[in-house]
Amino acid sequence: MPEPGQKPTSSNVAAINLWLIATDTVDSPILERLQNALSVDEQAQLQQRRLPAARRSFILSRGCLRHLLSRYTEQAPGRLRFTYGPRGKPELDSSHHASVPTGQRLTFNLSHSGTRLLIGVSVAPAVRAIGVDLEELRCVKQLSGMCRRCLTPAEAETVLALSSPQADHRFLRYWTGKEACLKALGLGIIDSMQALELTLAPTEPASELAATAVATDGLQHPGRLYQWQPAASYLAAIAVQADGDQPLAFQPRQTTAAAIAVGSLSR
Repeated sequence: MPEPGQKPTSSNVAAINLWLIATDTVDSPILERLQNALSVDEQAQLQQRRLPAARRSFILSRGCLRHLLSRYTEQAPGRLRFTYGPRGKPELDSSHHASVPTGQRLTFNLSHSGTRLLIGVSVAPAVRAIGVDLEELRCVKQLSGMCRRCLTPAEAETVLALSSPQADHRFLRYWTGKEACLKALGLGIIDSMQALELTLAPTEPASELAATAVATDGLQHPGRLYQWQPAASYLAAIAVQADGDQPLAFQPRQTTAAAIAVGSLSR
């Protein structure tokens, strides 16, 4: 089903919605609404987070995900049930598949950084898995050590040849791409960072998504990888596993946590 307000795409193109959600100004009633949609298990996880910032981030991530997916499944946010892969990647429980129209397959992934939340969603039957990552541009602590742990020798060399802040930004370009790939594969980010090698474009990412080449060493290939700059001071990446060579159509949307919470469907 197309997202309300969007034109349907051709049947031979796999559409993927990319929701960039602002979380910097969220008032108490909206946070309460998002928290009330959490499951019993999620409420228990929330209680384990003592720091206010960690609690707020958890409520926003899980609450916005539930309210957004309710638009696609026509289920109330609080009724959605998730299963989790070995590394914690969420998927909709099979009991919700009946609410997705025949011939469609709902896949999604999310990432949170700074004051933005990125959620990728597709109902295209050709899309088997997606992984997204969002990172706020910043100074990377212990950059040389992070390069040794997470990058291949060739990648690390390109980063460490630069001065700050270009070196930090180049590292984050590698990081976002690798994390998106590993999330698409359902793997932990620490496990296999150096088993992926990216060939980055010489120019900085723009607002339009651009393909990035990926080579693997001992891993299943994560699919097609794209990187872009969705907002000032942010980098993003999405890896897509799709059947065949079906063209992909990315549909970026910008909204707020309040709009997601208030506009959700309910039953």
